[in-house]
Amino acid sequence: MNYIKPLSFLTASLLACCGAAAQTACPSGVAPGSALCGPSSDGEAAAPPRPTGEWIKTWGAIATSPSGNGGVSSRQLSEEAARKKALENCRSAGTRDCKVEFVYQNQCVALVHPVQAMGAAFTTAATAEEAVRLGKARCAELGKGECKVAISECSEPVFRKF
Repeated sequence: MNYIKPLSFLTASLLACCGAAAQTACPSGVAPGSALCGPSSDGEAAAPPRPTGEWIKTWGAIATSPSGNGGVSSRQLSEEAARKKALENCRSAGTRDCKVEFVYQNQCVALVHPVQAMGAAFTTAATAEEAVRLGKARCAELGKGECKVAISECSEPVFRKF
């Protein structure tokens, strides 16, 4: 029984000591209330970081004509603008019968075609290199001989700061 009072006092002293240290964010050896101490966390998480800008999606398009001319656009802010620019680029070669064949957004595109035959392979991927690789593989599946890369272009999102 004689041990109960000292044991109770020791337990209360330890709880008071540790409880006070847990309520402030102070480095070891710094007294609570010092300028080196941070605010008490109180179990709250830090606020999430505020965005510093936004990603703007961009578009691209490929227009072709039966005569073999073509036009490409990329980094346009709308699908309509991408289509219009691709047609404009195709028609600038003097061709009037241009038609948009392919539209893409926030990615890379490749147009690969057989050198000695008709047909083409439009492919998209995260990088221009990957789009070309996929396009060559698809062109080879056509089985019409050697393939040539006609277009390799990317239309990647643009970051605009606030």
